[in-house]
Amino acid sequence: MMWTKGPLWPSSVLLLLTLLLSPINAGVGIGAYIAQWPEKIILRPGHSLTISCYQNYSNLAYMFWYQQPPRNGLKLIVSSSTWSHNSYEDGYSEAKFEVTRQNTDYSLMTIKNVTAQDAATYFCLQNGVNNEQLFFGSGTKLTVIGENDEIIPPAVAIFSPSKQEIQQKSKATLVCLASGFYPDHLTLVWRVNGVKRTEGVGTDESSTQNGSTYSLTSRLRMPAWECKCYDMSHIYR
Repeated sequence: MMWTKGPLWPSSVLLLLTLLLSPINAGVGIGAYIAQWPEKIILRPGHSLTISCYQNYSNLAYMFWYQQPPRNGLKLIVSSSTWSHNSYEDGYSEAKFEVTRQNTDYSLMTIKNVTAQDAATYFCLQNGVNNEQLFFGSGTKLTVIGENDEIIPPAVAIFSPSKQEIQQKSKATLVCLASGFYPDHLTLVWRVNGVKRTEGVGTDESSTQNGSTYSLTSRLRMPAWECKCYDMSHIYR
């Protein structure tokens, strides 16, 4: 589902917003490709989450899983190798964080019966026998919301570029403000003529909390000739 709304909108630009997104994302190192998924997930207490980690480099014998709570550093959950049992750190157990590894390439971690305390970003890490190189997955952000909490879609406003910028620099900067959404799992994607645009895009690194909801801003700067804007009251798609 997508929400797009705004008083000013470029005819050739489509802004795609998704509250939940779960693609495969990769961390790439020399000679290795690490993929971890899902990227983000929202759960209510009592549900379970399985995180997958894949790597294509057969020499990566050791595997580690880390937890990073909000505004905290990385905490090691468990470590294992292809020839030994899993070794859990204090405060973590197999009953809660079950790790399976059928072969060197692919491993899973299942977080059972999630609670609010499990809200964090989780990373897989793999390294070679001699520990020369470390390869992190891209992370999985888990948000746990209350039983009665409502997922709220964003209100989105698109602001047109300034005439001064167009006249003096032959550039046009479009600004998107997404506000009033909950939780903070929001990804903004710009599309120009149906094609995803990454060049000239600047998006806030994280959402800003405003009371019980969040806001996020993104900017797209493009050549003025590409942007043909017109007034409109709203668009829903």
